Amino acid sequence: MINNPICVFDSGLGSLSIIRELRREIPHENLLYFADRSHFPYGTKQHDELRGIITNTINYLARYKPKVIIIASTTPSLYILDEIKKKTGMSLIGVKPPLKEACRLTKKKHIAIMATQASISSKALTEQIRREVPQDILVTKINVSPVIDLVENGMYITNERRTFDVISNIIGDELDRKIDVVTLSSTHLPFVKRYLSSLLPTVKFVDPARIVSRDVKKFLISGRKLKRSGVGRLEVYVSSGKRQFEEIIRAMGVKEPVQEISVNF
Repeated sequence: MINNPICVFDSGLGSLSIIRELRREIPHENLLYFADRSHFPYGTKQHDELRGIITNTINYLARYKPKVIIIASTTPSLYILDEIKKKTGMSLIGVKPPLKEACRLTKKKHIAIMATQASISSKALTEQIRREVPQDILVTKINVSPVIDLVENGMYITNERRTFDVISNIIGDELDRKIDVVTLSSTHLPFVKRYLSSLLPTVKFVDPARIVSRDVKKFLISGRKLKRSGVGRLEVYVSSGKRQFEEIIRAMGVKEPVQEISVNF
């Protein structure tokens, strides 16, 4: 069991921000990354369809006997994580907006949540805000779905001008006058943090990947499953579009071989 992998998946490249933090926090662990690009994007799926995709993906990954499976996407983590946890025997960790951390950091009593349209419009996020954000703190929601597309197709690497313009148009001119903390509530957003920081130099950005990596380490320690020696391996799988996917992750510094697998769900 000690050598079994930690599985990380979403519908594209967002998982890599989680994997980057996991490698820093628990460097000896073996990681399995599954990019289910045949179902990209999760955010446009209806509830029942998304539940089926996530459930089938978890069942597929169970063959690798993972220590824990990380759903590295905010939308399904908000919509269906709690529901699926009740129906599966697998250990699951999701990625939700780090609102408590943002509230702890804000001095202006005004935070922003950057997320996809699906996440922003979800009842689950509204409920999380109600539970975790004190009434004296204001919350602004920002739809950054166009930015996720720029990351997913690799344009944020190849076309800096386009990326800068898209982000600039989304955040506008007044945001940093009102807010001082932003949650990066899509796992794609850490890859464009340098653009965000240049446009909002006085704002603090809260990356949920760091929180998730610490949660995973605590989980492994509590279950006596933490691997404390050896070099952790990374295996990379994709469900479609291997050539383009491989080109993008190579540009992002990932050198491991990519295997394309067929999923029938």
